Amino acid sequence: LISQALSFCKDTAYKNGRFGYASPGTGGNMTGVGTVAMQLMGMGHAREVQAALETISKERLDIYEKVKSNPSTFGEVASKSLYGWYYDTQAMFNKGDKEWRNWQKVFEDVLIKAQKPDGHWEVSEGVAADPILATTWACLQLEVYYRYLPTFDINKMDQHKAPSGTGIEDDVNLIIQ
Repeated sequence: LISQALSFCKDTAYKNGRFGYASPGTGGNMTGVGTVAMQLMGMGHAREVQAALETISKERLDIYEKVKSNPSTFGEVASKSLYGWYYDTQAMFNKGDKEWRNWQKVFEDVLIKAQKPDGHWEVSEGVAADPILATTWACLQLEVYYRYLPTFDINKMDQHKAPSGTGIEDDVNLIIQ
């Protein structure tokens, strides 16, 4: 199953370090989604992932930086970007190092300044216009380092197979395979 998922992700990768939804170029910005999926499958060093991280750290960060310099645009820009930013943030956290710190410095400032006094975030249109969904995505971005370990690697799961006789070893071992 993992090899099929990995093959699918690679098949949706396309030029300029991007991922599509069902095929290259479809589904809006799925770059962070494809990047995180491949990172979690132990392919963080793959050419597609490295190209996507470059896209995120340049183009997607540039969008955040423009909002930072003009905070009144958050609602409009986030209506097209908030879902992608959620996954971009995870991808950059998984990448770590200087790139993560650069991303963190900008995205946290933008999200904190865009938060409404009662604690929610507003997005002007689209799916994210639901304040509950927009707030959820913004909160999850701000909590990424509380929820994930940057060292996650599916290739290391074999070292942590469930002990036999626990009743869950077949399920865990099936997931690993």
